Amino acid sequence: MTETRMRAVLGIDVGATWTRALLVDRDGRVLDRVKVRTSDNPLRDIAERVAGWNFDAVGIGSIGPLDLRSGWVEGTPNAPSRRFPLVEPLRRFGKPIVAANDCVAAVWGEHVFRYAGIRNMVYVTVSTGVGAGAIINGTLLLGKDGNAHELGHAVIDFRARRRCRCGGRGHLEAFVGGANICDVYREVAGESVREPAEIFERYRRGIEAAERFVDLWLDALAAGLATVAAAYDPELMIIGGAVALGNWDLLSRELPRRLREYLSVREPAIVRASFGDDEVAVGAAALAYKTPESLQEFGYPRL
Repeated sequence: MTETRMRAVLGIDVGATWTRALLVDRDGRVLDRVKVRTSDNPLRDIAERVAGWNFDAVGIGSIGPLDLRSGWVEGTPNAPSRRFPLVEPLRRFGKPIVAANDCVAAVWGEHVFRYAGIRNMVYVTVSTGVGAGAIINGTLLLGKDGNAHELGHAVIDFRARRRCRCGGRGHLEAFVGGANICDVYREVAGESVREPAEIFERYRRGIEAAERFVDLWLDALAAGLATVAAAYDPELMIIGGAVALGNWDLLSRELPRRLREYLSVREPAIVRASFGDDEVAVGAAALAYKTPESLQEFGYPRL
């Protein structure tokens, strides 16, 4: 089915905590939505919930790492199951299916629906985990298995004893990802919290321990974003994810100044994600509407 004949597509965001499905028209407007807690087989759950929807194709943006050729998530560190299928549970609909990493989907959605004229751009999510997606010289980057963007696992402190949930040491995600923030806060502040939001609420109340932690967190995030900028040299850096969007006042004020301390390339423009919590699902819909050539090389779309 060609892009011009599609009237609505199913865009799915498979996150570590929540899985969302949107019915999206060709202008990026959301017509319907459903949200479920991520299980050990989240695409099966979504297929059951959207069985009555009318759509022409399916796009999926998922946490990774991925094996795009098999259509499976392989070894993801933060979800209930480390391995689960993306494509197979949706074959029941008999529609073309496209799958990619969640941040790849997000950056493609920004390109298709918002920033078509920009040829060098990255999307970075700061949520349960940390990841990136990149379009360079107009090409959506994927890598040999579809994992050319796992920069949440870039090493920002090679001496650190802190381990990421993937098992590696000193990773960006181990310091700034939502799944790890409370542990780092306990180490820095000497007190426990249950949710990252509690830390930022204490910061806004002027509690010294929280201020000390947030200062460290912002520096770690800036160091990681400088690594992303060094890897891709983008014109535009788009920031999304629940942790980032929930604290955008702080990030928009502090990140540009801190990022300059680490940059080796010309500073990119930094903007907030266009679609909020819907960013990945809208991006997944964009993959279905306008599948990039690099993804077609992996055999997508599939029936």
